[in-house]
Amino acid sequence: MTSLVRPVRRETASLIRDGGKVRPIVVEIHAGYMMLRQKGCRTKYALTYDVAYRYAVRLQVEAERRERKGRKR
Repeated sequence: MTSLVRPVRRETASLIRDGGKVRPIVVEIHAGYMMLRQKGCRTKYALTYDVAYRYAVRLQVEAERRERKGRKR
């Protein structure tokens, strides 16, 4: 696996509707965190990898819990 030495910026396929415009999300991957923003906008949001990982795990656990609850009924 390649080590992350310099920040990498990529445009994603995910679209966000904001203010009547539909814009793709741009992700900047840094060594310890990632920055998210809409293409054409200056406002950036930082997210650390540990927080993103915990959030993804929580979503997965909640989805499995809903699935089990639906099977019981």
